[in-house]
Amino acid sequence: MSKKYVIANFKMNKLDAEVGNYVDELKEKVKDMDLEIILSVPFVSIKTAVWHAQGTNISIAGQNLNENDFGAFTGEINAEMLCAVGANAVLVGHSERRNHFKETDVVINKKIMKGLRSGLLSVLCVGETLFDKKNNLTTQVLQKQITESLNSIYANELSHIVIAYEPVWAIGTGVIASKEEISNAIKTIRSLLVDLYDEKIASEVKVIYGGSINEKNVKDISSISNIDGVLVGGASLDVDKFYKIACAFNTEKKTKKKTKSEQKSK
Repeated sequence: MSKKYVIANFKMNKLDAEVGNYVDELKEKVKDMDLEIILSVPFVSIKTAVWHAQGTNISIAGQNLNENDFGAFTGEINAEMLCAVGANAVLVGHSERRNHFKETDVVINKKIMKGLRSGLLSVLCVGETLFDKKNNLTTQVLQKQITESLNSIYANELSHIVIAYEPVWAIGTGVIASKEEISNAIKTIRSLLVDLYDEKIASEVKVIYGGSINEKNVKDISSISNIDGVLVGGASLDVDKFYKIACAFNTEKKTKKKTKSEQKSK
């Protein structure tokens, strides 16, 4: 069974010392988990997070990167800078970047290519707005975002890309997509990947969900058969809540526990 992804997005939250303390507390809780655990922390705390996470099963990601190599781009961070401080992943195309900073799919595509060239895992965020949903445009929106974002990306590079389905209407709203909506969106994404690449590649790409996930609703989400994990926003700021979310996807650990229990009963 392939590992699931449980990714935290701190957004613009937590000071440097708080990030260090968070990692120290979390790493003890998840040390036996067989998961891909990634923390997307503020740029200024990446080095701190990497230092505290060294030797553990926790990876650190940037929340964004610039599509250029170097130059006069005040306030920006490029892929090489992320790698230099120890990050090995990056979020790309989050709806807040698309909305507040007017990032287009063309720009997002350039960012993915820069990340791939530097060896970063790119977590590509896609999803429809409430207007799109009400007007039955979800498939068209996903088709445009995925097709343009993956333009000129080769099939063998998709192992370094995770697609996060994050319906904009569910991010930070407390409203979560239903199991059926999530499953159907994932099927749509895989169908698009079949058209762009082939069925084998489409089945191997990791597709996760994000949008108002918390420790109370994660059990239902983790039961979706075609989901590969979650991207967690607000709930990830609390170590205990994030740990409980991780537990819901740690199926390997549950199996091992059951086996040991059965052995004792014998």
